[in-house]
Amino acid sequence: MWQNRVVLVLVVVFGAGFRFSKATMHRIEFEDDEVYSECPNQPSNVLNVSGLMNLSELTIDSQVGQMQISGNLTMQWDIQKSDRIQVILGGTLELFKFERREWVPTIYKIATPDFCPLLYDENQYWYKLWVQHIVNIDEIRDKCLNVPGTKMIHKTFNLNTEFDILMGNFEGLHKLRVELKAFDKQNKQRPTAICCEFVINFYKTHKRIPAIHH
Repeated sequence: MWQNRVVLVLVVVFGAGFRFSKATMHRIEFEDDEVYSECPNQPSNVLNVSGLMNLSELTIDSQVGQMQISGNLTMQWDIQKSDRIQVILGGTLELFKFERREWVPTIYKIATPDFCPLLYDENQYWYKLWVQHIVNIDEIRDKCLNVPGTKMIHKTFNLNTEFDILMGNFEGLHKLRVELKAFDKQNKQRPTAICCEFVINFYKTHKRIPAIHH
């Protein structure tokens, strides 16, 4: 299901602000089955998540507070291997909160102008949450997200959807907007870009879910 598959992307993204320490624990859930939507009022060259990657080979077993993940992600964004990418945390990642019947921007907005050199950096938070579980890193390290057909093969791993959040009380309905852009060697933006929005509910929870054991 798209709902389960896209959770992986979101949990990795949200790891930027989450730490597993003493703080307020929250669980994330999606507001509807569609999970993501296209960004409104965009030109036809702006694609959604399916323009970036094929998630159909990713298998996720969801339980309350955690997921067990295995399978593959296949890149399908038609850009060039040498392109510089603003991706996931760069283009733009912007978080909105639903208050008084409208979306209100929050202070949380993250930009990464050149994502590819950082993708397999062991010091990055997404490496610990996600990338370390890719078994064919050596084969695809130089392809980043740039080369259509590149397949990220995962060994089975567990991922929490409950987090101790150091950013305060996050309870309530939020919308996450993610933009991805690619630039050639002359710093000219490629014709296509990626933009999508996810509506997510944050719930306070007081008890950590025990890990899945194989």
